[in-house]
Amino acid sequence: MHMARRTLQPLDITLRHGRTYQLIRRLFLGLSVALTFGLPLWHLRVAIVEGAGLAGGSPWAPATRVLPLGAPPIVGAPTSIALFGIELVDPLAWLGVAIQRGVSLSMVWTVLPGLLLVLLLGRFFCGWACPYLPILAASNAVRWFLGRLGVPLRDVKLPRVTARVVLVGVLLGTSLVGVQLLPLVYPPAVIGREVFRGLFYGSLGAGAFVVLGAFLFDTFVSRAGFCRSLCPGGAMFSTLGALSPVRVHREPAKCTDCTICDVVCNLGQRPMTDQLDGGCERCGRCIAACPTKALTFQLKTPSALRPVTEKPGT
Repeated sequence: MHMARRTLQPLDITLRHGRTYQLIRRLFLGLSVALTFGLPLWHLRVAIVEGAGLAGGSPWAPATRVLPLGAPPIVGAPTSIALFGIELVDPLAWLGVAIQRGVSLSMVWTVLPGLLLVLLLGRFFCGWACPYLPILAASNAVRWFLGRLGVPLRDVKLPRVTARVVLVGVLLGTSLVGVQLLPLVYPPAVIGREVFRGLFYGSLGAGAFVVLGAFLFDTFVSRAGFCRSLCPGGAMFSTLGALSPVRVHREPAKCTDCTICDVVCNLGQRPMTDQLDGGCERCGRCIAACPTKALTFQLKTPSALRPVTEKPGT
């Protein structure tokens, strides 16, 4: 009797090329995660020095002793951040605020840098800076380990329109009830809030269950399914990313149809058959994994992008 062949998974694949690109991407992600955890700790340090109530009772208080005494020059993270007095806001967070409170000229300047980057580089934030990425990596590691043990794993493909439905629903709900709903379901906002709560008060809130639910969904139901099909931020960045001129290009003469590039992609892009859409996060992992160097980044016009078609349940 022959054993069933184990499905190839991302952790089975070696990233052979583009090590500099991957190193820069990981350093950028590391900076994002460091800011997500480091800034609350720094503020906790300031609060302890100033004798602010519960701050001194935080279980993380001893860890703040290595930090400077003065106020940090950076405030916020990860959906809005002020760098030396210059405020930058995540386009999705900005849109939620604009729907609830209206648009002012000062608000426009805060979103322009991020908006221009997304229009130029597409859904790069998801692959370069989102603090959920380490959790997704842990989910992929669990799936790989369970696969090694022979545990059957599901990988349900939800319709891509699902994320846009979630996005519209959340924005519509914000408009109708006059309360910000995005921070309740948008992973960067949820993680930032829960990290702050955990470091300051030593406990987590309901947002931790959102993150846990996303992790379990990605692990046992659909690989990277939350990012691909449910995240409102991913839906917005994918829509804007369709205008990006930076695309993954395949040279058919070098391609051996090995499927490695398709397998390594968390977001369901199919470079092997040139089926890519605005959901590409420019992580470059497909390019790094290709054994024949058939894939590269190139500048193309938006009309050259072909949509990815998926059948639910495949």
